Amino acid sequence: MSGRSYSHYLRPQDRDGSNHASGRGRSQHLAPSRGRSRERSYDRMSHHERDMRGEARSDQYHRSRSSDCAPYSRSHRSRSFDPHPFPYNYSSSSNNSFQSNTSHSRKRIHDLQNNEYERSSRPRRFGDGRPKDERYERRPLAPTNGNGAELNQAPANEFHRYKNTENYANASYGSDMNNMNNYHRNYYQPQSRYDHPKNISHERRPLSSRQVFKPNPTQHNSTHLFNSSHTISELIQIAFANLATLKPSLTAAFWNKVSKQMSGRNAPNSRLPKHHDELGDHLNQILQHTQNTLSLFSARDLTQTIYSMAKLIDVLREHGGRRRGDDISDVLSSLLMNSDMTPKKELFRSFAFASRDKLNHFDVRHLSNIAYAYALIKYVPEFDDESDLLFHHIATQAALHSTEFNAQDISNMMWAYATVDKPHAFLFEAMGDQVVAREHLGEFNPQAIFNLVWAYAKAGVHHPKLFEKVANHVVRIDVLYGFKPQELSNIAWAYAKAGVCNSSLFEKVANRIVGHEKLDAFIPKHLSITVWAYATDGFDHPELFVKVANHIVSFGNLARFNSQDLSNTMWAYAKAGCNHPKLSEKVANHIVSLDNLDRFIPQELSNLAWAYATAQFSHPKLFKKVAEAAIRSKGKFISQEVANLLWAYATMGITDKQLFLSFMPAAAKLIDSYNNQGLANIAWAYAVADVDAPSIFNDHFIMMCVEKEDGFKMEGLFQLHQWHLWQTKETSNPGLPVDLKERCYNAFISEEPTVSKFQDDVVAQLSNIGLDPKEEVLMGSGYRIDALVEVNGKTIGIEVDGPYHFIGRSKSPLGSTILKRRQVPSIDNIELVSVPYWEWDEVGNDELKKQEYLCHLLGL
Repeated sequence: MSGRSYSHYLRPQDRDGSNHASGRGRSQHLAPSRGRSRERSYDRMSHHERDMRGEARSDQYHRSRSSDCAPYSRSHRSRSFDPHPFPYNYSSSSNNSFQSNTSHSRKRIHDLQNNEYERSSRPRRFGDGRPKDERYERRPLAPTNGNGAELNQAPANEFHRYKNTENYANASYGSDMNNMNNYHRNYYQPQSRYDHPKNISHERRPLSSRQVFKPNPTQHNSTHLFNSSHTISELIQIAFANLATLKPSLTAAFWNKVSKQMSGRNAPNSRLPKHHDELGDHLNQILQHTQNTLSLFSARDLTQTIYSMAKLIDVLREHGGRRRGDDISDVLSSLLMNSDMTPKKELFRSFAFASRDKLNHFDVRHLSNIAYAYALIKYVPEFDDESDLLFHHIATQAALHSTEFNAQDISNMMWAYATVDKPHAFLFEAMGDQVVAREHLGEFNPQAIFNLVWAYAKAGVHHPKLFEKVANHVVRIDVLYGFKPQELSNIAWAYAKAGVCNSSLFEKVANRIVGHEKLDAFIPKHLSITVWAYATDGFDHPELFVKVANHIVSFGNLARFNSQDLSNTMWAYAKAGCNHPKLSEKVANHIVSLDNLDRFIPQELSNLAWAYATAQFSHPKLFKKVAEAAIRSKGKFISQEVANLLWAYATMGITDKQLFLSFMPAAAKLIDSYNNQGLANIAWAYAVADVDAPSIFNDHFIMMCVEKEDGFKMEGLFQLHQWHLWQTKETSNPGLPVDLKERCYNAFISEEPTVSKFQDDVVAQLSNIGLDPKEEVLMGSGYRIDALVEVNGKTIGIEVDGPYHFIGRSKSPLGSTILKRRQVPSIDNIELVSVPYWEWDEVGNDELKKQEYLCHLLGL
């Protein structure tokens, strides 16, 4: 049989005969085979010959070895170790060479028997050409939440798997590594194939409902005391049977397995057998054992236990405390949570106390995960002095070791602190500086990027360099194919929320969204916060708004949209000045079809009314339903919500007396908290509605206006002037002081009049019938009249009302039109008539008919 050259088993770069990492290499033991071998091939040796040479191995295993030296198959339950790094092809070129090979093989077998294989001078080569130390280097994996999704998911809560490829240099592995019962799989990949036990059968056997596990003094040292095939009831029985000898590492592993089972990642059945009361008691004792032995827990054990219990609570909350009726969920809920679905404070406070005393032993991954765990259940443990010392100490430790955090750890840590509303300035500054100092952000995947900027925006922490660094990184990416809808929408939201305007970033994100053929992957929340972000930032991108609107209109119904999605969407389109009648109609009809609006909070009701009023979209049924819901919850409105709501109804000319009277006490109570625009909006709204409100508009209101005088913009001054006219001329109540009154009046009359073609046509026809019209006449009230004529000794003002004087293209006048029509006759003592655009259009181009129309209007 022809021999095979030794070089066949080398990587291409090693075939030049150069020595390897082990120094001199193995060339002194292994000579390349030349020509036909004088010895019998290895495959044809008898077992006796192999044993004599110290090279016994199973035929089946030897035949399974691939020619490219693939690693041992893990599927073999019982295997003999290969004493050689490669399948040898012996030649009889030298007896000394044979003896050298034989002695070397025996030494290798001895090393393996003493678990010293990893200390071999030459690294094991595998099929992909990488040394063992590179192939099996421990790498951190992202912890997951109760749904199998990654921990570092945001507010919003659908998170995706974060695949971190960075080396975790700070991992500490003790002698009890195997006792962690697959714990490493949540954080690290196996170091080598020998980490896995031999002669273990993974066959799953049914467990009798009354089966009892006998304590096994040695079983707790096995990595398979708990394994993935066990059901929750089996896990409980095993842990309870070994409770007396259950080490902290295995206690942590138990809770880890239970959390995985409940999240559905492994066994699909978490239902308890008929004797679930007994198992429930066992589980309670296991929890008591966990609390009683916390002082023995290492940093890793504490982190794993806290995080596993946090995942359990997250899963139980998602399913309302129950998953499948009468099952383990009931028991776990009673042990970990209160009746209102909040975590039991004493339990998690005990974990916090144990963790606080050992924080100096926590590495950065532990710090990140424990902060994440408490944020996941939205609980900040407080100690006797009502301080959040745990989060404070974690922040201190994290800031000191900020350079050791990888991308995922930074993302998770910042997300946690933003979620629990603990924006520790020094932590956010240290982490932000660490990100900025990096040469590039290639380590950050899309989820880590959006979690990071989301956290800073949510916490309200100003870090311009961080946002600039992230924006530049995203813009440099050719195409954002790797960014999911949630990541695209949340990045835009974060920059808008933080008030950071980056046109290149918004353009890049918008183009990626528009580039989708369909937006089916975007859930309602993604759609609403995307348009909200662009409207808030003021970035004009009509294609984005049209695409999102058309997608929403294509829905059969809007049942998937919650109240916040609906209000934010309509607010965004109104703010951006993007009118889309089909969208407005669809959303309005959906809201009207609801049984009630009890799920709409005051802000959402106010935003809806404001959006439709700003867009001037008339939908009486919608405004009626929103008004009824607002009256029921009027006591929960804050000042801005009251001002915006009442302004919206006044703008639309809906002078609902019941609405304005109902909000009078709330508006008066909040008078000190209104900003300048809020004061002006409240005053103008009640003037339009003509509802006298002395409890609001008293000396205190006037004093507030005087104190804020410098902050009023032109629009606010216009509104205050009209309110002053209403107060002093129509209701005989005290008005503004002289200085502020003159300022408002001067602002009101300063606006230059514009003359339309419609107005020119009307004035021309007035002249044709023998009248002498005067255009744009300034009245004593400050209003300007389009045309003023004398008819039979009586002065008549003519208002040429084009489309902008009405709601949309309807015939309903706007609030400003209503107010002018009421105040001019009352204050200036003249008759005022209107020429609406639709009546003039009906006359057509016939001048005789136009003149007849005006004569009839003026009584000629």
